[in-house]
Amino acid sequence: MNLKSAHFLPGTNKKLGDKYLLLECLGDGSHGWVWCAERLADGVVVAVKIPKDLTKEDRHLAEGKELLEIEPHPNVVRITDMGRIPPENEWFFIEMEYFPSQSLAQKLDQRSQQFGDTFERLFNIFDQVLAAVEFLADLSPPVSHGDIKPHNILIGAEDLVKLTDFGSSALPDEIYVRTRENGGTVLYAAPEFSDSVSRKGTFDTLLRGDIYSLGVLLYQLLTGQLPHETPAQVRRHAPFKRPTEINSGIHSSMEKVVLRCLQKDPAERFGTVVGLRQAFASARAHQLTQPKLALPIAAGAPHEDWSTSVVGALEARDYLRAAKLSSAEYERSKDLSALLQQLNALHRANRLFDFKAVLDKESASFAAVSGSDACAIRSLAVKVMLMLREVDAADEFLKQARALDGESLDLDFLQASLHGLQAEFPQAREVLERINRATPSKPQVLVRLIQVCEQMRDYPAAVGYLRHALRVIRDAPELEAKRQRYQALGLW
Repeated sequence: MNLKSAHFLPGTNKKLGDKYLLLECLGDGSHGWVWCAERLADGVVVAVKIPKDLTKEDRHLAEGKELLEIEPHPNVVRITDMGRIPPENEWFFIEMEYFPSQSLAQKLDQRSQQFGDTFERLFNIFDQVLAAVEFLADLSPPVSHGDIKPHNILIGAEDLVKLTDFGSSALPDEIYVRTRENGGTVLYAAPEFSDSVSRKGTFDTLLRGDIYSLGVLLYQLLTGQLPHETPAQVRRHAPFKRPTEINSGIHSSMEKVVLRCLQKDPAERFGTVVGLRQAFASARAHQLTQPKLALPIAAGAPHEDWSTSVVGALEARDYLRAAKLSSAEYERSKDLSALLQQLNALHRANRLFDFKAVLDKESASFAAVSGSDACAIRSLAVKVMLMLREVDAADEFLKQARALDGESLDLDFLQASLHGLQAEFPQAREVLERINRATPSKPQVLVRLIQVCEQMRDYPAAVGYLRHALRVIRDAPELEAKRQRYQALGLW
């Protein structure tokens, strides 16, 4: 565990700074703990998530920040506070409502104990999940959850459902979104978001990924199985059994809902949660008129292949092992998804020169190839070449990406970074301001605009962007320090 200080570990009846008394550990995962805690200021019992890796910046530790000030919804776990624990300000916390419950994953493991023994009960749970996703989609700006799976669906008394864990949630058109590492996540992810690299795009793009995950969930509730058993199968959208091939009691209209959610082409899925809910409600009515049939017990552990092992290594942050496993698969099969995972693992391990060596050796294999894997490789290549100050190589990969993959905000942002590296500050500013007009108030764009305006000695513009950034980005000590410097210089 990588901590700034190890003099404190959470424990029962221990105080976390001057903010919480820890009462009971509700969960201990590879990335963090969840504790039931008493808030010292008023005695209210809450749930507190504490990330284990404190070396990350706050913006990488924050989860569901966009949900802090919204109206509560009965099917969404309310997030009430987050930040560093005073007085040391070392430990990060995410405070949520305390909801006594079990996860749907735990409940499904109890199918042999009569949980989910009727379609009616499972449909009630699924409909509440739909209500939560619809609520998030209706926010302004809308939010995509990004990690819908049984582990993040809590079931409380009388089957009240709450959606939780917003570690992958995204606003529209984020430039760089949190990476995906969890193996369970990948088996519920849409093919276009299954590469464990990043998740970004317009809200329509992100929502259709959520709708695919909802289809996987409904498939599992109906059949006791998942459509795919390995990340590689998800990525290539391998053929899978229709739900009625597993459970003949499924009505044809319900199967149509599942299969439409699970289309490989996002455009062929439901385009809105409202549309999905309406189709599900109609299919549900048909299903409940059918003779009552026994539901299948959940299947055993899924099969494993190279991609399963790679995702497991990524989850354990053993990036060099993930790179080695991916390299062996690429040498065997020449599968670009394996090359992508090898490069992704080297990037995360900060083995940038190893990354460049692999890229130099294999660049011809994707130089003229379209498709999601080649697109992701080119985008990652530009980022790493910029980190290595390899300007010509970054420029060449950018040109390839624009020619083969089309225009995107991600490429625009990389183009601005390339201009900045070449001290072409007016050009960098022009690109960043275009991004800011298209998708206002993105923190990384605002921070870059401040830096570029400073380089151009346009301090009034830098101050303007800093004022905006301070309204958008909570708890940003580096921006506050910059504000104080501006104030001392008489620029504020």
